[in-house]
Amino acid sequence: MIGLLLSLALGAAEIDPKKEYSPALDACLAGDDAARGVSVAMATCFNEERGRQDARLNAAYKAVMARRSPGDRNSLRDVQRAWIKRRDAECEENLTGGTIDMVERAACHLELTAMRAVELERLAR
Repeated sequence: MIGLLLSLALGAAEIDPKKEYSPALDACLAGDDAARGVSVAMATCFNEERGRQDARLNAAYKAVMARRSPGDRNSLRDVQRAWIKRRDAECEENLTGGTIDMVERAACHLELTAMRAVELERLAR
């Protein structure tokens, strides 16, 4: 368990989440409303990409789980649940109460989810 946590923590520092995003995000953000800075359109772009990254994360999580003993699977499940709570809490910090919050929250979720997907993919190897 300690090794699992350590490997996840060490790997996160070297991940550039923006390199993990699909070209669809750039295309979406270049669209009319998103390119004009419409918060709802921008948040939609980030949320769509987060869906892609979340699918990637889930596939990697399943691959890691398949290679672990029952005890390690329980530990990984607990670690993953704690990570989700930390991600959600972190993405609520520093919000201003304005419409930009929907963009900031969506971008934060996307970034942290992409980073976690990479961490889990590395563990699955």
